[in-house]
Amino acid sequence: MRTGIVFFVLLLLSNHAPAADRVVLFEDFTNSGCNPCWIVEDSVNDFVNANLPNGNLAVIRCHVNWPSPSDPIYLANPTEQTVRKAQYGISGVPTFKFDGILNGSSGNLQAVFDSRASVPAIIDIEVARNGDASSGTLSIMIVAEEDPQWTVPMMVWPILVEDNIPGAGYWSGSVFEQAFRDNLLGYYGEEISFDGPYPDTIYVDAEYEISASWDADELYLATFVQCAYQYQLHEVENAHWAKFMDLETGIEDAGWNGWQEPVLSVGPNPSTGTFSISAIVPGNTGGTIEVFDLSGRTIASGAAASMQSVTVDESGIYLVRLSTPEGMHATESVAVVR
Repeated sequence: MRTGIVFFVLLLLSNHAPAADRVVLFEDFTNSGCNPCWIVEDSVNDFVNANLPNGNLAVIRCHVNWPSPSDPIYLANPTEQTVRKAQYGISGVPTFKFDGILNGSSGNLQAVFDSRASVPAIIDIEVARNGDASSGTLSIMIVAEEDPQWTVPMMVWPILVEDNIPGAGYWSGSVFEQAFRDNLLGYYGEEISFDGPYPDTIYVDAEYEISASWDADELYLATFVQCAYQYQLHEVENAHWAKFMDLETGIEDAGWNGWQEPVLSVGPNPSTGTFSISAIVPGNTGGTIEVFDLSGRTIASGAAASMQSVTVDESGIYLVRLSTPEGMHATESVAVVR
């Protein structure tokens, strides 16, 4: 019997990833009159197309005003793209940035991405949309599983990009992909902060308006947390990527009552014995929290709405499982070191 319980617990670990899965932000700074940019375009597209379906990559291609000052993507939104350029002091194209801190070249994009994708994240981002193909509001949920210990102002940046835009310059006869369209929170994003206890959740709303010249079905949203552009600590804490019109709907006023998947966060991790639990249940339908050790022994259990922390006496790995009446589950592991 004990063997079966252990197998069941290990199966939970294999089937449920931590809530804060790393989504790497890839920024490509380019220009329609840049011959070196065009030469590497196939390599960049191959990298992007190989990784976007996996769900752990978000892509923004910012256009600058040189060597061609008439680049149509740059001219469509010069100020916000200049802010992204100023964030890093970009002085040449093409330039490839991963999560704001790693540089890549056309020959090592996959290797740099793989190295960054393996870095754990403590920030989780979910986005919902209320509105239609012309206007509406986004609700952005940001969860900190642990105290981020930020020392500079941190911002959330929801940036719309568009695929399959007819090209110009070296791209004539081809198309621009993931082309910058709009930062939905203005030039500089919106500042966020967490107060604890952790896990801690905050909500940000952003209005959107789709230009008549855009194709709503070709729009994607890259949402990420990064420092204000004036500061030098450029690391992107985490990102979120979604086809814009496929975003979850029915979640209004940051209530998340229509969210279709349970969200579970546990922290700090590792813990010295007491760890907090934050559970968001779809439609506020209720749910149950259970805490197991690796032998399958139940350490604690209770209603998801009221079970906010657990204290254990022994060091080890513990599993926290959220179950809903609809049969949905989310599982997190936490290490206790006493």
